[in-house]
Amino acid sequence: MSWMMFWRALKDLRWTVFWYALGVSLYAVMILSFYPTVRDNAAMMEQYIQALPQALMEAFGVNNMASFPGFIGGEFLNVMWPLIVSIFIIMAGAATVAREVERGTIELLLSVPSSRTKLLVGKLAALLVGILALVAVTIGALVLGAVVVDETLKFENLLALGAVLVSFAVAVGGYSVLFSSFSKERGKAAGMAAGLTIAFYLAWVVAGLSEDWEWLKNVSIFTAYEPQRALESGHLELSQLGSLVGVGLVCIVAAIVIFRRRDAVP
Repeated sequence: MSWMMFWRALKDLRWTVFWYALGVSLYAVMILSFYPTVRDNAAMMEQYIQALPQALMEAFGVNNMASFPGFIGGEFLNVMWPLIVSIFIIMAGAATVAREVERGTIELLLSVPSSRTKLLVGKLAALLVGILALVAVTIGALVLGAVVVDETLKFENLLALGAVLVSFAVAVGGYSVLFSSFSKERGKAAGMAAGLTIAFYLAWVVAGLSEDWEWLKNVSIFTAYEPQRALESGHLELSQLGSLVGVGLVCIVAAIVIFRRRDAVP
């Protein structure tokens, strides 16, 4: 790994990570502050949820809202967290190579006495640090929110949740970097990554609505993304985590191969 590139990439990301972390934490605490109202009106809330269309519940991952983990999942982790964090990961991942081409700094970058693989790995390591920071801030915000509403979250459940969040982020980061490795413009790479993420989400929703389309679960990363289950039970499906991390690693290896072979000049 190129430490020079790692520190350079980390410096480029630091303020973006800071503002996203601040936004995620404030949003989480704000949402959790409404939980006492739901807790005090649990029966009415359950009746309201049962009256809503099943399709809507599937789309937003709403389940067992009367419990604290269920409320966190339905209002924050199941849909909003991956949406917010995916935007950061896609923009940062898409910039990994494509932004250097846009800036006209790709030739200078490749002229340093280090292999292309080490240069890209340095950037990827900085992106991973940013992901870990966002996940850590998310968990910290949940703990703070739990204290505010007089609830508790088990340490082992939080660790399991962290593993799920990181695994999902690695998958999104992997294909974002892959698109960046062969793109000349950051916008195009980000657009492809965003489009694929939306396609994964829609496939997951549709698969849950019809038995005829249930096979779509096999092609969506959201099938393996179960943060609410991890927070409720502390149980991890290693096959699901492995599939998410596997997607990310395969894409990263492909990105390295492409980056090593691409021309410096667009």
